[in-house]
Amino acid sequence: MYKILLTLCVVFLWQVALSQEAISVSYDYGKIAVHTPLIEPLIKGPVKGFTINYAFSNSQGLHWRRLYNFPGYGLSYHYKDYGNPAHLGSSHAVTGFIQIPLLRIGDVLSFGFKGLTGVGMFTNKYDAVENPVNKAISSSLNITAETRLFSRISFHPVFIEYSSGLNHFSNGLVKAPNLGINVINNNISLGYYFEERVSPAGNSGNPGEKPARYEIWGATSIGIKQIDNEPKTFLFTGLTVNFTRVLSPVNKLGIGYDFHKDPALVLLAKKYGVYEGYKGLSYRYGLNLNHEFLFGNTAFYTGYGYYLKDIGYNPSRRYYKAGFKYYCNNIIGMALIRAIPLFRADVVEFGIGYRLQY
Repeated sequence: MYKILLTLCVVFLWQVALSQEAISVSYDYGKIAVHTPLIEPLIKGPVKGFTINYAFSNSQGLHWRRLYNFPGYGLSYHYKDYGNPAHLGSSHAVTGFIQIPLLRIGDVLSFGFKGLTGVGMFTNKYDAVENPVNKAISSSLNITAETRLFSRISFHPVFIEYSSGLNHFSNGLVKAPNLGINVINNNISLGYYFEERVSPAGNSGNPGEKPARYEIWGATSIGIKQIDNEPKTFLFTGLTVNFTRVLSPVNKLGIGYDFHKDPALVLLAKKYGVYEGYKGLSYRYGLNLNHEFLFGNTAFYTGYGYYLKDIGYNPSRRYYKAGFKYYCNNIIGMALIRAIPLFRADVVEFGIGYRLQY
């Protein structure tokens, strides 16, 4: 308990509150979702925990928030107990997220979507000798992400909120094994507003310059990864070239070509007994369809790709990418997770690129 209290003291906690500065506390209750039979031995009971949240003031970021119906955004601290002290223990996480209202009924009822992402740690992780059952979490630092649907009842300055969604913990295969933990979450929150809700009519913000209609952009990326039962770390490199149509000030849709070099594929081919000495086995190339939600200079990026060459032993030619891009004028910084297949992280990529607008 003292570790939890210490964490609360040193971490500044804040969460969205529909464009209003607020503080709230949530009780979390859920269960581990089985996405592979190897997760079943870890399930000993329900997942319980709490969240402490603090919301940004509604005066922040109005130049883009007006385009999303004035959402809120912020940070939260999460604590979860997984009902299995021997193998999983508990987790601590700090996340940033955005809460987008899709429907408001007066000043009392609201419904919408929450998206969360951040970093966290588990008290118990995989150890080949002392904790071989836990093939889900093998590193101290992990990425966490969650999607939720919420409903809120407000009686200013107090509000009550219920939300439900799916939480995921993974290290992106920086260290193996890495099956990850998925939890179906239910959350009940009690909160307090520090200010009135922003009025869209009186706070239109600055929409900025009219965006370009098309973009051509490219980026290079690197990442490190491991595979199960192998201590060696492999360097993953990538190159992507894309053509993007700017649909609106907050939406982009594009197509691209990806080139990946993954030395781990050679070792996998040897493990499956299909390696024939071909040195080019590490190289893969594919087409992707991608989309971006823009929040000022930051974008939430998702992509679906398909490798053009079948190497025979890989579980899927499909791959998925999700993460963030940051624009500094025309220079692009990226942090993405690539997964094969969906919900099975393969590598975390960090990249830099450049765009041409017209």
